[in-house]
Amino acid sequence: MNAPRPPSEPAEPAPSAAHAADSDGRAAPEHLPAAIQDAAAVGDAPGSTAPENEATPAAPASPAAPGQSADAAPPRGITLVAIGLAFVVGCAVALAAYVAINQGTFRSTGQAQVYGIAKMSVPRGTAKRDGDTLVVQAPAADVLIVSTPSDFRARELAAIDWSVEDVPAGADVRLLFTSDYRPRLVQNRPLAVEDGRVQTIVLSGDRDWIGKITGLAIAVRAPGATIRVRGVTAKPQTALQLVGDRAREWFRFEPWNGTSINSVTGGAPSQNLPLPIPVAIASLLGLAALALARRFAPARLPGTLASIAAGMFVLAWTVLDVRWTANLARQNIATLEHYGGKDAAGRADAAEDGDLYRFIETARAALPADPQRIVVLASAHYYRGRAAWHLLPHRVMWSPANDAAPPRGALRTGDYLVVWQDGHVRFDGTDGRLRFDNGVDLPAKLVAGEGSRAVYAIL
Repeated sequence: MNAPRPPSEPAEPAPSAAHAADSDGRAAPEHLPAAIQDAAAVGDAPGSTAPENEATPAAPASPAAPGQSADAAPPRGITLVAIGLAFVVGCAVALAAYVAINQGTFRSTGQAQVYGIAKMSVPRGTAKRDGDTLVVQAPAADVLIVSTPSDFRARELAAIDWSVEDVPAGADVRLLFTSDYRPRLVQNRPLAVEDGRVQTIVLSGDRDWIGKITGLAIAVRAPGATIRVRGVTAKPQTALQLVGDRAREWFRFEPWNGTSINSVTGGAPSQNLPLPIPVAIASLLGLAALALARRFAPARLPGTLASIAAGMFVLAWTVLDVRWTANLARQNIATLEHYGGKDAAGRADAAEDGDLYRFIETARAALPADPQRIVVLASAHYYRGRAAWHLLPHRVMWSPANDAAPPRGALRTGDYLVVWQDGHVRFDGTDGRLRFDNGVDLPAKLVAGEGSRAVYAIL
């Protein structure tokens, strides 16, 4: 029940939504509470001020218009993209420098000419053919010369590459050539040798490299030396030719051998520019470029310099590892083709030392079944060790370091001597004596084999 209003308090008229207005005559929204409408009216009144402690709410920021610059964070992964791009540019710069150093051009001047051993002759020295290789021996008191006729213009093909291996250290090796410009004069130029292989020579600036080249030859001064010649190639010194030659060296299949664990470059045995060198140069150039970019525009290249250097190192390592992995895949295929489907004896027979394995199997059949004391002589420690392995479980003695005859007292009655391609011992069958080059003379009998591949029993 509502209490009646006292007469002394007149009733307050209800404001009409249609006529409610503030002091300026602006209509107050009818949906706002009266207190808020009054506060708005007071704030809008002329001369009125907002309270000092009342904060004005900030307006929300509007999005940047198209084409308007804004300080936005760089996209994720921009550092990895920059590292990859810097490395690629570094590789291009390194290869361009290599082409410039080797006087390469960007214009092709002619087609490479390859001369194999079919038309080669050996005016001085002796030679025999071994597949696609010419095995030549230098005279004891003269110079070895291997020559071939040729037919190309000197200005078109300025690089001469002899495929020659096993050149002894200290040998004097020279390129000989004749031309139609001076047909009766034989020119010669020194050739560099690295790791027993003749290096390419560039004659683009040579005053005598003119006209049509009618003959090429290689001269080696190394008395009694035996070298292997596969051919000679005359080729243009273009950028594409240079980079292509180096790429073929880098990715040439390198089959496993006894020294594979010592190699880190991979590819061809002898390389003009090993792959780790341009990769290292490209990494350093790329890192320097990124360091400068980070110095002048740090906001666009996030990440510390240490993390960028680590990323560049991982990328360079990956490039080298890809080459190694590709070679490994090819080696796995070659191994499967060579050994696949064979048992242990078949694999040993198909190995590089299969002839040694077959000889040891013959020796084992001639030896007593009980373990015997055996001394192994071989020209190389590899063969001594492998022979000892194949002779197990016999008690085998062999020298891992020295290729020498056994000292006096090392062999005694009841022992066996296994000889594989060794020149320290000679057997005289007439009186049954083993004579070593160190003076040791022992009674013995031949058990198996003959000559430098034999088994003897010491009596």
